[in-house]
Amino acid sequence: MEQGWADIELSKIRVQIFEWSLKKKPLLQATMASDGEALESRILRVAASSSQLPEFPDDKSDLPSDYEYDPNEEEEVEEFEEITENELLQYLDQQENPLNIAQRLFYNEVNTTQSQAKCADWHLHCLSPKAVEELYGHGWTVMDGLLNLDVLKGAREEAEQLRKQGLFCQASELKSDEEDPFRDVKARDDAIMWLDPASKTLPANLQKILSFIHGPLHHDLASMIQLKGRTEYQLAYYHPENARYERHRDAFPTDDPEDTHQRRVTAICYINPQWTPGDGGELKIFGRPDMTDAADRTIHPLLGRVVLFLSGVVDHAVLPASKERFALTAWMR
Repeated sequence: MEQGWADIELSKIRVQIFEWSLKKKPLLQATMASDGEALESRILRVAASSSQLPEFPDDKSDLPSDYEYDPNEEEEVEEFEEITENELLQYLDQQENPLNIAQRLFYNEVNTTQSQAKCADWHLHCLSPKAVEELYGHGWTVMDGLLNLDVLKGAREEAEQLRKQGLFCQASELKSDEEDPFRDVKARDDAIMWLDPASKTLPANLQKILSFIHGPLHHDLASMIQLKGRTEYQLAYYHPENARYERHRDAFPTDDPEDTHQRRVTAICYINPQWTPGDGGELKIFGRPDMTDAADRTIHPLLGRVVLFLSGVVDHAVLPASKERFALTAWMR
């Protein structure tokens, strides 16, 4: 059936929502909803309002017979409300468990009896089969003892020197691009510095950690998960006056193997010597009722500890810190 100028196909709207979501825009504007209107209705309406409709007909004969046009009639002004990124994630999660989506990027199901029997054939350089199974089955895993302690302590000293040199900037004041005008400046207190592994001025011990992530760690992950894009590296500092980062997710869930825009795996390495309970700055991982592990977990930012999680799956936060806290994060695509 030929589409009229005012028709919208619902299936196309859903495709547009999915394509839009992969771009990870932080805010969506929708027409003001009535009380109690479902989030899905709000999102579908904004997709419809932004769709490219056929041009308005120039020939009046093409208009419906009951159409009346009054040039003096005032145009109705629409009110707008904000749909946040978290609301969009909530909507997408209702359509399908994000862990199920991310698991489709793995080359094989790694938590089956048959797969576990062949784990010796995985040829892992640094990850254990258990860590891979946890990443696949729960969306996250924690590992200790992967890096040399002297390198980690040296990296901490180098990070402190970089901060004293004024090379960090407040993350809340940065914008990723011109299409990100609605950044929540109150959500995070950390200062950050982007690291380039190809830089000749990068301090030696920090370079060794990046080489480990780019080398053995990336090798193991890429042998299990489809990774085809670049990796970003960031050094973050949390001041001891309750600096924190509120609940968030690093990416939207995706199972498109050709998508190199969305982050797929987040790797965090902590460089905090002599951390003790009470120092704060723990990583909180939020459980989900539709996942195997539904309980919230708190992870201590111990020296050398490495945390891996699927970027489009795990909601997490940094709890208030009462002691200076440094973390090096890599996002693999």
